[in-house]
Amino acid sequence: MKPLRIYVCGAHSTGKTTLARHLSRELGLPLINEVARQVMAELELTFESLRVDLECVGRYQTEVFKRQISVEDRFPEGFVSDRTFCNLAYAARHSTVLPELLDVNAERYFDHVREDGLVFFVRPHRECMQDDGLRERVEWDEINRIDGILDFLLGWKRIPCVGISELNMKDRVRTAMTAIRLYQKTREPRPAATPRSANGNGNGSSSGNGSPRLETPVAAALWGDEVSGH
Repeated sequence: MKPLRIYVCGAHSTGKTTLARHLSRELGLPLINEVARQVMAELELTFESLRVDLECVGRYQTEVFKRQISVEDRFPEGFVSDRTFCNLAYAARHSTVLPELLDVNAERYFDHVREDGLVFFVRPHRECMQDDGLRERVEWDEINRIDGILDFLLGWKRIPCVGISELNMKDRVRTAMTAIRLYQKTREPRPAATPRSANGNGNGSSSGNGSPRLETPVAAALWGDEVSGH
């Protein structure tokens, strides 16, 4: 079975970090912490410089995205990541470097997330708004702007995700773990197919309605009746 790569994405102040920590403990996987904090400290940046200096913001967001990719490469056996390409939403909102960031390496990363990862998209709740000491301010309208940009990016890059809209953390963990179990089930080796007998409609399908039988894809398992997806 391929390594389990779990991504928790969403706007700031939505409870992503708490959920990621729970999943890391439940699954026994290493946790990749948010890299933005480390980059900000290394570059010796301040809120003031990020607020007024577009060049500084661009350099910061570029380094955050590169760092996220490089850190993930250190855990080939799987991980739970507190973020994925979330900072691209902030790059779109607060800088002009997004076109440069969306290069061939970014597309390769999107392919990797799409094919080998399971993404949880945590949606905003006013009750989760909290100043964590890192960001300049926490405003409901700004949280929703970032949420909307991330929603667009996920759809644009055709990356399936499981929406986490519950407020209670126990409910969030339960939804996420159910999705993970279903996801793991789809990745189990399938037994060798056995020949099907003809059903009289000329296609060998057991459905009897003239359409071929389709294998259930990962998305169908995650978005079925067992999980309330986004």
